[in-house]
Amino acid sequence: MSKTRILAFLDTDRGRDVEILMPMVYFAEKHLNCEVTFAHKWNVFEVYLRKPDLVLLPNAIGSKYYFYISKYAHEQGIKVFALVSEGNFWTNGTYNFYGNNTDEKLYHEYVCYWSERTYNHIKERFPEYSDRLVLTGGVGFDRFKIYDFQRKEDFLKEKQLTDFSKVIGYAGWSFGKLFNPKTITDHKYVRPHDPNRIEWMKQFMYKVEHTLKKLIENNPDTLFILKKHPTESIPSDTGKTVNEMENLKHYSNVLYLVYDDIDDLLNVCDLWMGFDTTTTMESWLIKNNPTFLLHPHQDFFRDELYKGSIITQSYAEIQEYIDEFYKTGKVSAIDDKILEARSRIIKDKIGYDDGINHIRTGFYLKKTIENLGSNKARSFKINTKYLIMYLLVRLGKPVYNRKLFLKLPKFKKTIWIFNKLELKGLTALKKEYFKYLDRFYEVNELNEKIKNPEFWKNLFSKSEP
Repeated sequence: MSKTRILAFLDTDRGRDVEILMPMVYFAEKHLNCEVTFAHKWNVFEVYLRKPDLVLLPNAIGSKYYFYISKYAHEQGIKVFALVSEGNFWTNGTYNFYGNNTDEKLYHEYVCYWSERTYNHIKERFPEYSDRLVLTGGVGFDRFKIYDFQRKEDFLKEKQLTDFSKVIGYAGWSFGKLFNPKTITDHKYVRPHDPNRIEWMKQFMYKVEHTLKKLIENNPDTLFILKKHPTESIPSDTGKTVNEMENLKHYSNVLYLVYDDIDDLLNVCDLWMGFDTTTTMESWLIKNNPTFLLHPHQDFFRDELYKGSIITQSYAEIQEYIDEFYKTGKVSAIDDKILEARSRIIKDKIGYDDGINHIRTGFYLKKTIENLGSNKARSFKINTKYLIMYLLVRLGKPVYNRKLFLKLPKFKKTIWIFNKLELKGLTALKKEYFKYLDRFYEVNELNEKIKNPEFWKNLFSKSEP
């Protein structure tokens, strides 16, 4: 029996969308008789060149390129299976169901929601799509039950920082966007009716910076890892960054990181801090350690995520908690109420935390593959726009020089494409992740369970593999 050929699109070889797709690639290749290849999302024309049986996307509306791909594949008669990259959204009616899909037509088979909260909300708003809206859980969060993450000892050795034994992390908020005219509107939902909203937001940056500075200076034996927000700066920006951490990176007990894997950092750190960050939930999923929010304000809170952390409004408060932790190994303020809130929040945000959301999603991928139909129904046509995009990047690749392109206004906007065009890291990452997935399937006897109809009947109610 011939394999189903799947073409998966990504914009980088690491990060959120890779974490979403890789478990799906595993399930497709190991259990659905598929062969998966990858392409960069800029190369929409690859749909025509490779003529796959199915296109796989991390989302179909979060990026205009993913939308282009889904529409172009649909026009060729190729089915599209897309997941959801940002599934924890408001359910007050402000969520844009179509996102970057300017046609406001679904070109992919299913819309895979993370939680009952979001699934029920969209089903109520868009009943016409009820047969295509499905509840699967957040696939990208499966990794916390499956993969191994870097240990503190190995991390400190790698960074040549073995003099430290205490490590505290801080996840940056995207304060830098407030100082850049290109991104200043990205926080339009924060205090939208306040004419002084930008200056109002900036004051919190200075408060957080002040507290971080005192912590760093008064705890010289502790390594502080300051992690820049991944979307704070756009790739073509080469000017000075302004945020709550830039002025602190010169301290000897500070490690300021931009591109490092957040999951490894969460595992490395003893305590995790932020201003307003979803990484606190990821920290709970990795090892359920104490998490703290520094100087937050209610107007920044998007949902109940803050209820799983300790809120502090001064240096003295956070220092007291840090001292308690390193003296006793725990923080007494992390009580049953907070732990119960964490469990409730995890279910509310990602549906299931059992590591098998990719199998739940795989149930619908399997249905899609079973209904692919005949290849004769396809009609392959060249799209001039996508052909030109493809040719431009192919012609530009041999002469690409990052330093030179950064100096040229029109060319620096293409750096994000050329830097990751070949997705070179995917092969090694796939090998590493498949090893962890093999182990997870073996330990939980999933290879046998998925052959049992009863497993599939209970799949969407169970919370253990």
